[in-house]
Amino acid sequence: MVGDLLLAAVCFALVFAIFFWRPMGQPDPTRHPAVGKPGDFLHVYSLEELLKPSGIVESPVPPVIAPVTLDTLQGRVTVVVFWGPWIPTSEEAVSRLAGMLPVTTRKDFRFVAVACPPPPDRTLPEDFLVWTHTTWQGLHVPTPCYVDLERTSQYRFLLLAQPEVSEAATLPPLPIPTIVLLDRNGLIRAVWTGWLPGYDRQVSQMVDRLLGPSVSETSQSPADSGTSVPSPESR
Repeated sequence: MVGDLLLAAVCFALVFAIFFWRPMGQPDPTRHPAVGKPGDFLHVYSLEELLKPSGIVESPVPPVIAPVTLDTLQGRVTVVVFWGPWIPTSEEAVSRLAGMLPVTTRKDFRFVAVACPPPPDRTLPEDFLVWTHTTWQGLHVPTPCYVDLERTSQYRFLLLAQPEVSEAATLPPLPIPTIVLLDRNGLIRAVWTGWLPGYDRQVSQMVDRLLGPSVSETSQSPADSGTSVPSPESR
């Protein structure tokens, strides 16, 4: 009797740990104020496009360089990561997430890493875009890097979370890194601010749930599924 109760308690603890436990200080990413709203905050440019051919960024950005926006991402599950080469933990976030997520194996998934300029009072070792490009190459992430040149995407996202604020100048800075998960309809499903142990696993699990099985997994051949097809001779 005592052994059965002990076994039941252990099983309950395991279930709780797997599905419900969250380390102290980690908020629920699905309860962020922006969750449930359209992810129309995104308006970023490819770093490679901005640096070619002269390496000089024109202002405003030439119309031939198309931005990545919510419309670009429709129909795909998307993870947006606001990061900066001036914050090492954000580099770790990008690297670990890119290693866990299906960045190259699923066409219905997008990984959008958005490099953010540092605060105005921050002294840079070199030009921001050049610094970002060098850092990105060192991360070996097999996807493009994007840039929030004028902090437009950051301000728009902050306004989603704080709709009572009408002016961007009164907004607090966006925590770097910030990770935003969008579903296929472009709705925000979860938000992680900062970088804590286990965030990469949480993001990966939620992405897997939104994506579901791939087409190849749902359309297995009879041989793959273990079902034999009778030959014409045996019919």
